[in-house]
Amino acid sequence: MVAPAVLDVAAWSLLCASFAALIFFAVGVWATLRHTARTPRAWDGPWPALSLLKPIKGDEEDLRANLRSFFVQDYPGELEIVFATADADDAGLAAARALAAEFPARRVRFVLSDPHYGLNPKLSNLAAALDAATHDLVLQSDANVRVRPDYLRRVVGELLAEDGALLSSMVVGAGEESVGAALENLQLSAWIAPATCFALHVAGVTCVIGKSMLLRRSELATVGGLAAFKDHLTEDYLIGQAYAQAGRRVILSTTTVENVNVRCNVDRFLSRHARWLQMRAVIHVPAFFGDLFGNPVAVGLVGVALAGFRLGPLAVFAGIVLVKVALDVFLMRRTRGHGMHARHLLLAPLKDLMMAAVWPYAAVARTVEWRGVRLRVGKMSRLSPLPARGAAHPATSTSSER
Repeated sequence: MVAPAVLDVAAWSLLCASFAALIFFAVGVWATLRHTARTPRAWDGPWPALSLLKPIKGDEEDLRANLRSFFVQDYPGELEIVFATADADDAGLAAARALAAEFPARRVRFVLSDPHYGLNPKLSNLAAALDAATHDLVLQSDANVRVRPDYLRRVVGELLAEDGALLSSMVVGAGEESVGAALENLQLSAWIAPATCFALHVAGVTCVIGKSMLLRRSELATVGGLAAFKDHLTEDYLIGQAYAQAGRRVILSTTTVENVNVRCNVDRFLSRHARWLQMRAVIHVPAFFGDLFGNPVAVGLVGVALAGFRLGPLAVFAGIVLVKVALDVFLMRRTRGHGMHARHLLLAPLKDLMMAAVWPYAAVARTVEWRGVRLRVGKMSRLSPLPARGAAHPATSTSSER
């Protein structure tokens, strides 16, 4: 039996660790404030022609509205949209074709991808779109992404004015109606987005997230092209690393994109972020541990449990949780420009506990099932095929995203 004094020391030690985690999280808030307050230099030169690449897989939530946001862009240069899918009867194509008919002045192309191009199915779609693109400057964005009408003008201008080679946008979650969608959007807007700002402004690392990437085909070819990343799960991160190692400038844009999550369930939230944790475990171990030890709610709860939920430790923990929720509220407004309903904001501590609960699974699991294909995830997220099985794996994805 453990002595009460030992438990008491352990409990207060964990509460101190929880407070330290809160400070760690607050540094991420500061980094987010610093990044979003930055005003990029204005571009006053000619606007290059741009190819917009859209991989399609299935009928995403609010897909037509997401795609429409790209058709109504006020980009002043020449623009084409290239849709790519591995299935000519893909359900998502109906929305794309309807919009192409609605905007006949917009140049739109549809291409079929080779599903055997690589083990990363999203990259297979993207490769087909890239091959069909007319222009050197290309922007890839997922089908569940929505942007403001000036998005292309802003990011292209930022890339050119800052003399960048690769630009990635901060990703925020929007559109929540269900509990699962609210959990998803909290994690994206109040954890993932601040984490990218923390990495940039504290660690000096520019994280590339493939929800939206702007680059030149000619420069991509110098780091191996898409073929160099076709059998990796984290192709976006590795492309960013390849650019940085080649001495090319990688930019985290101050302009966000919205990952639309409206009615998804809790299972999808858990499976998606278990998969994202798996990716961090194989590409950046410090970031993987940061997900756990930067979680003040989870660390503090263990502390008050060891203390037997006594009033003193419980009061300290309650204070930590209240400050964490207040920071989440601030981040939601800061990163996506509008708040979240109170009933959804109250889920923030639960979201933190759920993320801590899936962390041990992500620490040891090295398989994913992606669009019906079982894959093993190795070092630096290299994929290898596994035999099919009857039962579905928890980390399942059927959309155009990772």
